[in-house]
Amino acid sequence: MTDNIKYTRKTACNILAQEHTAFDRAAESDQAAHGGFRPEPFAGQHRYGVNELAALDYQLCLRREGWPVKLAGALATRLHTAMLQHPAADRLALVTLANGNRFAMPAESVNLSTGYSSGAPVREALVIDVRNLRERIKDMIERAALIVGGSDDGE
Repeated sequence: MTDNIKYTRKTACNILAQEHTAFDRAAESDQAAHGGFRPEPFAGQHRYGVNELAALDYQLCLRREGWPVKLAGALATRLHTAMLQHPAADRLALVTLANGNRFAMPAESVNLSTGYSSGAPVREALVIDVRNLRERIKDMIERAALIVGGSDDGE
């Protein structure tokens, strides 16, 4: 049900603020201005669906662990692109080869046992369980739907 719904930037920030308490529109704008993830605008507005919220949540988790915003944003953007390219995948592998080439595939499609992929040595492979990430976002959306009205701080 929530897979096709798109949320405004304000609502997206309110949804994620449940888990990331200091996150609001100002923090979202600041992160986007410094290389953080933000979806491409549609009709001049940023719209967040489950995949966009998942990528932004992933970025916020990396930031909480001390990652710089630009690096966290780059990984979140790669994750978002991979989620759009492989919507049925439960786990995604973000692979970087020694020559700098990057690609993403469903994790079960990537054989890392030889240390090579596409004829080049693998520098790194990050496997992300997007199934659980999407479920986490859907839970946040359901909890946010129980809160009716705007915030008390005049936003």
